[in-house]
Amino acid sequence: MWDKIKAAAQHPAVQLIKKICGDPVQLYIILLMTSVMYYYHPAMNWLYTLLAVFISLVLMKFYDFVARHKYIGPLCFLVFLGLGLGMVSFIADYGRLQYPIGFLVWFMTPQGVVDFSIWYTIAIYLLMMGFLSSAVYYFAKVRYRMVMQFLLMLIPMSLYAKEGIQMPALFVILLLSSYFLLMVYCKQLRETPDVRRIHSLHGSMSVTAYVLSFSILAAVVPKPTIIADREYIENAMAFSDLSDVLMDMISMFTDSTDNSAMMSANGRTVYYASSPETLRLRTQNYTYYLENDSWNKTNYYDYPSIEYTEAEFYQPRALLQAILDAASADAQFAESYGLTAFAGTVLPEQEEKELFLLTNVSGTNMIPTPTRIGNLESNRWQNTMVSEHGALTPKKFTYEFREGLDLTYYSDTYARYEKVRAVLCSIRPESYEALLQDAKEILAKNDTESAKLLSHCLEEYHDAQEYLSYCMEQDYRSEVVDTLAAEITAGKTSDYEKAKAIEVYFTENDFVYDMKYQKGKDDNIDDFLTESKTGVCYEYATAMVLLCRSAGLPARYAQGYSLSEQYNDTVDGFPVTHYIKLKDAHGFPEVYISGYGWLSFEPTVAGQEEYESDTAENFYVMLWGLGLLGLSIVAVIIYLLLPTMREKYFLRKTAHLHPQQAAPVIFRHMRTALRLTDSGTVMELAGNSEKFTVSADRMQLFYQQLDSLLYDPQEHAERSVHTTDVQTLQLLDAYRLWQTERKAYEREQKRIRRAEKRKKK
Repeated sequence: MWDKIKAAAQHPAVQLIKKICGDPVQLYIILLMTSVMYYYHPAMNWLYTLLAVFISLVLMKFYDFVARHKYIGPLCFLVFLGLGLGMVSFIADYGRLQYPIGFLVWFMTPQGVVDFSIWYTIAIYLLMMGFLSSAVYYFAKVRYRMVMQFLLMLIPMSLYAKEGIQMPALFVILLLSSYFLLMVYCKQLRETPDVRRIHSLHGSMSVTAYVLSFSILAAVVPKPTIIADREYIENAMAFSDLSDVLMDMISMFTDSTDNSAMMSANGRTVYYASSPETLRLRTQNYTYYLENDSWNKTNYYDYPSIEYTEAEFYQPRALLQAILDAASADAQFAESYGLTAFAGTVLPEQEEKELFLLTNVSGTNMIPTPTRIGNLESNRWQNTMVSEHGALTPKKFTYEFREGLDLTYYSDTYARYEKVRAVLCSIRPESYEALLQDAKEILAKNDTESAKLLSHCLEEYHDAQEYLSYCMEQDYRSEVVDTLAAEITAGKTSDYEKAKAIEVYFTENDFVYDMKYQKGKDDNIDDFLTESKTGVCYEYATAMVLLCRSAGLPARYAQGYSLSEQYNDTVDGFPVTHYIKLKDAHGFPEVYISGYGWLSFEPTVAGQEEYESDTAENFYVMLWGLGLLGLSIVAVIIYLLLPTMREKYFLRKTAHLHPQQAAPVIFRHMRTALRLTDSGTVMELAGNSEKFTVSADRMQLFYQQLDSLLYDPQEHAERSVHTTDVQTLQLLDAYRLWQTERKAYEREQKRIRRAEKRKKK
């Protein structure tokens, strides 16, 4: 069997494959590069892997040349190093012309935060290929250091870890398998009385069986689901201060955003919060949606423009109650605007809730806040800025945010109160401006504070309508969005009813939340609404904003965080109820509602927990392992049955041969079984068989007959056919007896060796 395998191994196709990627050192390099590039550009990973095969082949030849030449080799390597770094620098500089941040910042920043750059990716590929290939070669063939090889294997794993995402389990298994294969391939054993180096195909088969067994066990054995707080190690890997500098640099170019900002799984804590409820906190607003499925800022509406003053932030209940007070004071006003049924109504109190924030990022330039801010202790922040529509937006501060920030807010859940909802559903948007103007004039005589509030709300209404007009002129317009918005809001008369109908549309129409879903290159919100119906919060918030605008509602895209994980902890002496982590990044819509003002909504449907997707991946890896196990079992069965099958085939085929033809075939078969050379004679065969021969007399006749057929063929040339058949059968019977006695002897020898080993122990 080994002869056949050796012969197959010499086939030109097998030799070509072995030449291209048969070196375990090269295989280890290829798998390292595959794992690295899957992190940076998974869609084209097959191409990067194919290139790694041929590039590593060339580099291995080059490194062989460097290793063989004591002086010229290192010189050539230095030239290669200089040219490689120069090429990487050139490509990175070219990419810088088309990308707003430098290569080093892009490289050190989690990919979920920055956009994809083809030039930076090529630079990373070349840089990693040069470094990993040279390091693996050196510590495998020049200086045998398997500890260093293990550290090199941690490089791709650290890339995934810094972003808090899980490295595909199949990559982990293949990397570990190739590591073990490399360890055996580069072994430096010295022969001793107790250690014997194997230089044959049997050694390769043993290594293959070991690596294969490890891969199968690693894939098939169920992996436990571990839910743990990885913040400590993630903070350590993020190199805290450096990471803060990078994030500050990134914040300088975030004039646009897409769903990549919502795809981070990094568990690093950026803020601590103490809040009485789950909240949506916003850090930035974006106004202008582009056809390429991204949001952009505009100078007038999104950048900070005025200093914070408490007068800019009002209680929504105060607005709505002022309108009802005007209805109570003037029956004609109530009748004109359909508020007669609410005259004299006292709305439930709207509590001004307290929120405490503490940053975990030094020198932060973002203040996450709820939509409806109440009171902010602005004296603790110098020159705090807000946008035209009341959002605290990025600005550099001189104060280190370690004493915490106290503010109050009005919960968006107030709009869901039955009495409040009933009033909001009664206010008609087409007459809302006149309603505010008339209510202000009615209350100006007896309630100047309410009249002043209504005046401010009237200005806010004008700003919101101007904002909507600007968006409808500059924004991406879609027939899909316009048609769907008209269908959803058909029969709805108030702003609140329209917004709620759009919010629940996604829950009621089989939309799916999936962080692992890969959108097409040219997909935008039209594809999300009509084709895939799959995405993350970015897609849902974007869709609701555009649908609301199409339905005549001022709406804006807000980006920030969602307070989800609850804790009972103390940080720097402050009680903390929520850790706000990078993975809590969230996008949501804010809609201007007549009678309430700006109100946040949550159209994103509930998604599966992360561990469920991990379980799904483990399931597919397990299927891969089971398939490999099945193939291995089939291979083992064939391996075990092959000798018996070959023997039966040999006997059947030989039984139909002439004795002169059968004799050399049987002799060659016996000689191979005893591992004799091709020049061996029948007498040498008989001598090597004496140790296990039991039927000596019969075997002696067999050897004589075999010798006669091989070396005196003329004596048997004139025999009849019948006699020929009988003689061949006699040869085969003797051969069977010889094989039986040989196998019995080998079994006995194995038993003796095992007994001797037990005695030594």
